[in-house]
Amino acid sequence: MTNFNGRWFSTFGPLTLTQDGNQVHGEYAYRGRHGTLEGTLENERLNFAYHEPDHEGEGWFELSRDGKFLGAWRMEGSPRWGTWEGTRGFEGVWDTSYGRMRLIQEADRVFGFYEGAGQSTLEGRLEGDRFVFRYQEPRAAGEGWFALDEDGQSFHGEWHPDQVPFQSVWLGKRMEPKPNLTWLVVLEAHWQHGFADREYSFGGMLKEYFARLENVAVRHRYFDDAAGLKRWCQELLYCPEPSLVFVASHGTPEGLNVRGEIIDCGDVAQMLRYADNIQLLHFSACLTMAEGREGQFVKTLQEHLPFPVSGYTTSVDWGASALLEFTYLDLMLSKGLTPERAAEQVLQLLAFAGDEVADDSPYRPAGFRFFMPQGPEPADVRPELLSAPSEIHFA
Repeated sequence: MTNFNGRWFSTFGPLTLTQDGNQVHGEYAYRGRHGTLEGTLENERLNFAYHEPDHEGEGWFELSRDGKFLGAWRMEGSPRWGTWEGTRGFEGVWDTSYGRMRLIQEADRVFGFYEGAGQSTLEGRLEGDRFVFRYQEPRAAGEGWFALDEDGQSFHGEWHPDQVPFQSVWLGKRMEPKPNLTWLVVLEAHWQHGFADREYSFGGMLKEYFARLENVAVRHRYFDDAAGLKRWCQELLYCPEPSLVFVASHGTPEGLNVRGEIIDCGDVAQMLRYADNIQLLHFSACLTMAEGREGQFVKTLQEHLPFPVSGYTTSVDWGASALLEFTYLDLMLSKGLTPERAAEQVLQLLAFAGDEVADDSPYRPAGFRFFMPQGPEPADVRPELLSAPSEIHFA
């Protein structure tokens, strides 16, 4: 049976759930308010009612894996749902002695990624209250263990390289998302082939425009090949706040075209599947969303990623893509729409965004596409706007 027992670190503060059969009750504290919830487990979903001193409402949680739940809530009488997520155990993003680390906790193992001396990994299992693991760095490997401190917000442990008997200390502290902060991450390939080409940077324009929003942090990075793209994708694992990711490059139905190299992004998709903070991956690249026999690029992303993907089926006009993407992002970052709702609005607001245009249109059809991840939907509600009081959450 699905087990929600334990202490969780959630969107609305520390949450303790106690499960007896299919009955669950809990307590949480958020910004000085104390709340309780009572619920019933039905088909692996916990449906509950919550109560706070000044209001009450309903919600649901589902385990996405042993260490993480996804869910939604709404106040009584409100049509709007807000996101409510939580992690327990070693699951989450940590600031450690050897850089930031993301750990994923499943029923039979714990594994993760950390900065270390380059791209590094670790994997192991729980033995009592300890996570016992092997680690692998570019030029070293070894063993170690972590144990959670009493508050669950930090861990202590030791490690040693292979063939080295002494132990060194490894400490970590859980990283909590900063309230009301969303990242816009633009990963851009260099467009110029030589000195004869004019300077151009799509990410530079986006950075200047969205710098006006206090709740948005823009990061613009360049890549020249598959290794460079993968390097920045791994960096996304260590961000606890919600992120919108834009990849700007030349493209084909088979993948990104960077300096004559086709990047199919299979290995990048494998890496990004654990970046739970990503709310949308958009490709500002021609033809990458093309369907049919050659459209394996988008199929691979749908199969491996738990978040939406968008882009174009055509060789989209430069100006058309800029108009569309500034509108698309503004709807999410400034107006608070979910990616799915923003995609719907783009097709309604901009006539050239879809597959047909008027005969006298200066822009050709952009063939804009928005794909939800494959598999069962995590919720049976599709709210237009997911928001908590005085806060914006993207789902």
